[in-house]
Formats: sequence, C-alpha cells, structure tokens
Amino acid sequence: MSSSERVIGVIGSGTMGAGIAQAAAASGFIVKTMDTKPDLVEKAYTGIAARLDERVARGKLPKHDRDATMARLKVAGSPADFGHAECVIEAVTEDLSLKQSIFRELEKVVSPRTLLATNTSSLSIAKIAEGLERPERFLGMHFFNPAPVMKLVELVQGPQTGDQAIVDARAICARLEKTAVKVKDSPGFIGNRVNRPFYLESLRLLENGEADLQSIDAALRSSGGFKLGPFELMDLIGIDVNLTVTQTVWNDFGNPARFKPSAVQEKLVAAGHLGRKTNRGFYDYANSQPVPAYESQPRSTSGWKPDAALEAFAQVLEKPADRAMWIHARVLLAVINEAALAADTIALPRDVDLTMELGFNYPQGPMSFADHVGLDVVLELMKKFHAETGGDERYKPAALLEKLVSNGDLGEKTAQGFLHHWL
Repeated sequence: MSSSERVIGVIGSGTMGAGIAQAAAASGFIVKTMDTKPDLVEKAYTGIAARLDERVARGKLPKHDRDATMARLKVAGSPADFGHAECVIEAVTEDLSLKQSIFRELEKVVSPRTLLATNTSSLSIAKIAEGLERPERFLGMHFFNPAPVMKLVELVQGPQTGDQAIVDARAICARLEKTAVKVKDSPGFIGNRVNRPFYLESLRLLENGEADLQSIDAALRSSGGFKLGPFELMDLIGIDVNLTVTQTVWNDFGNPARFKPSAVQEKLVAAGHLGRKTNRGFYDYANSQPVPAYESQPRSTSGWKPDAALEAFAQVLEKPADRAMWIHARVLLAVINEAALAADTIALPRDVDLTMELGFNYPQGPMSFADHVGLDVVLELMKKFHAETGGDERYKPAALLEKLVSNGDLGEKTAQGFLHHWL
C-alpha cells in the first residue's frame, strides 16, 4: 500500500457499517472493515457488490468505478490492521460497554493522529470516551441511513473532543461528499431531538380528538409541503424504532413532559402492529391501497374559526387559514420551538436547518421557515398555542425566540432572525 493512500477503518459490518464502508471506498479511501468474524465482513461486501451491480445495470455507475470501489474494500483481521488509518469509525450495536472496550483496544494500536469515531445515534459521547487516554481525538460521526446516499453527518463534540478532531473529521466528510454539521454531545444530538415534536405533537392531536390520522397526514403534506405525513412516516420507519428513539431522548433529558412517549404508539408496539414491516401500523397495508387501521373519534370542528394569529401565519404562506393550516402550525411550531432551544445551546441555527433538510427531508429547515414567516408572527401564534394547551411546556416560547423578537430581529423582513438574510 503506497503512503499516499488514505485508509479508513470500520468496525461492524451491519447495515450502517457496510454503508459507511461503501461510501468511503467509493470516495477513494482504502477501507478495512472488522467484525467478530471475517465471513460477516465478506457477506457485507457481497451485499455492496450487489448494490453496485444494480447501479451499473441501470446505467447509473460505470463498471470501472464499481470495480475500483470493490478493490478498495479489505477485511481487517485484528485492531492492529488499523495502525495507519486516518480514522476508525465504530458502527456496532448500541451497547455502551462494548463500544468502550473497542476504543480502549484501538488506542493501543493506532497512530497518535488517528481519529476515533463512533456512529452512535443515541449514546453519550462523554460516556463512551470514559477511560480513554487521549479523548481529544474521539468524537461522534453520526451517519444517516442509507449511508452511501444520505448527505448528512452529525459531528458530535464530546466535552474533551479537541477542535483539531472536528477539523479533521470535516475534511473526511468533504472527501465523502457529505455535509457535516457540528453539535455538542447531548441527547438525540440535533436531528433526533428536533424531530421528536413532528411525531409527538401529531400523536397528541390524534389522542385529543383534534383530527383523525388521515387528516393530520394530509395537512402536513398539503399545508406543510412534507412528502409523507407523520403517521405514514412512522409506519415506514417502524413504529417500534420510532418509539425507542423517543424513549431514549425522553429518558436522557430526565423525562420532560414535552418528550413523553405516546400511549397510542406504545399500544401499537405491544400489539405487534409496527407499520409496513408487519403490514399494519397506523394504516393497514394488506391491500394495494393503505387504509387507516387506527380508529379514533375526532370531535366536531363545526363552528371552528381561525384566530388572528393563525390568519397572519397563513397569510404569509399564501394559503387558507383552515383547519389543515391549524394542524400544520401546531406540529411545526412545536418543532420550531425545540429547534430554537437546540440552536441556543448545542448547535448553530444553520446546522439545525441543514440537519432537518438533509437528514429528515424537511422541505425547509425550521429556522429559515420561521424567519420567512416572521418571528413576531411565530411568537404570537406560539403564545396562543401555549394558552390553548393550558400552558404546556412544548409551546412555552424558547428564550432565543423571545430575545430575537424583543431585539427587532424578525427574520427575512429585517434581514436578521435565527439566520442572516442580507438584502
């Protein structure tokens, strides 16, 4: 191997490990993957070859690029094979003690400059780093699934992660043609935290009889511009998978009411109705067209009228201030408020938006959406929802939002809000 070749190590050859290996090899890195048995790595590489062959057959990838990518994929027999890797990325199961033991072992054999990264989506970077002699070179590199396709990587800075480690990780992401966002170590990082209200608020509207699931899904698609509504998306992801993320974020934040898991979701998981993978979740997929499988009794909305705050919100969006707009606003303002809390503590507003757009397919990031509507308009509607929900914390306006409005930084119309908008 020539000295000019760049080497990435991957530990774990499951879905995420194989995806990261494929992305790295396709970008020109020599990739060495290690698992409990070499044949597990070989099996993963066979899967990569099949996916690349399919792209070749569809005319999406030249055969020589496919062959070059496969030639860069190597099997690591022991941690010693990672001695000269510029970065080793761990992608094993979410088991804290297993991850800790892997990195303690790696520290003994890698070069002083080798980055050590975990792909964890839920565990604390600080806890994984406990016991490391050089925690300054350890960080989270949270790839999104499928890793070869998704363009986002969350770079998670633990309390002892050095600035140089973040700089080096960004350079690797650039080579992988990924957009890197930086976030401080905290439950759910950016994406899994800020996206919680998209599901939880929709579930609350369903539970409280504000609308049925089809109406909520339709409102987020039509008024919100989302490709899939929240219940369609939970069925696609797996209701059990989605619930586990919510439970983790809720527990790790110390059980705040705004992240409390939904009883509706818990009942479906207990009944084994997990979404598309079991042919039934919120919808039934037994026939060609999904039909609602969760029956609810929405209350009558005859006589409902929008208030002035909703009308102002809808007017900016140039859409009717109807019930669908109210549903969309209830869900999205809960997301915006969580995004504002995150932007005030763990990440830049721009990185919050990039995460939601690239990692969660939002039509527009919550920060730029709020800036477009006007932060004064958002704050007024937030206060209305706070009152409507009996002072629920999920609509208690975030300090950053109140501060910006009081400073006259209202978004696009003043060229400054959560983001800068130069005129």
